Amino acid sequence: MADNKKIVGFKKFSDIKSGSSKVEEVDMSLTPDTDLPMNPNTPNQSTKIERPASRKNLMPKEQQDPKLDNEWYDKEEEAKEDEKISEDKVQTYGRVAKFPKNVKASKAFNFLENVKVSKKSIWYIMVEKLDNELQMVKYNYKEGVDLSKFVNELKTYYITKYKDPKMKKLIESIYVDGNDKYSMVKNIPLVEVEGKKLITKITEDLIKLLSK
Repeated sequence: MADNKKIVGFKKFSDIKSGSSKVEEVDMSLTPDTDLPMNPNTPNQSTKIERPASRKNLMPKEQQDPKLDNEWYDKEEEAKEDEKISEDKVQTYGRVAKFPKNVKASKAFNFLENVKVSKKSIWYIMVEKLDNELQMVKYNYKEGVDLSKFVNELKTYYITKYKDPKMKKLIESIYVDGNDKYSMVKNIPLVEVEGKKLITKITEDLIKLLSK
């Protein structure tokens, strides 16, 4: 946990895929495929899918699927999500790939697979959700640490490190969920430690520990 301000530079995805150890800034762009309209015979180019009719009053309550009734799918929203991900926006630190804020972990995983990033080069995916949640996913299931256990150990370290009773109580309120392949750090207090947000501190420390 020694203080180490040196951060590994970004790698080109071409370097990662070829196994090169060369480290330099990424200046690339990946344009996601554009979805075709649902009906090619109509001039309307909107990719928005019509909301399905609610089945709330047609089915017994126990058989209703709230996802189908309340969380209807919107292609336009998915397109906005895809715009957040491109090779020049994904930062790599050793074995860690850090994605733009609020990207879905599943999309981050699929993105690395689609651009054929080797699992020998990248082991972990990291995403900050909102301002108080951090998500980590194993890209390489066969290598690396038990993520949930590892993050819990880091939380214990913070509780020991920070002597202020109020800070200790705040850190104790952090909730770590998941398993060996997936970890969510929730309820991160919106406070600053050592001149930076606590979520930033946790992110940087995890990168330092897992990037080696």
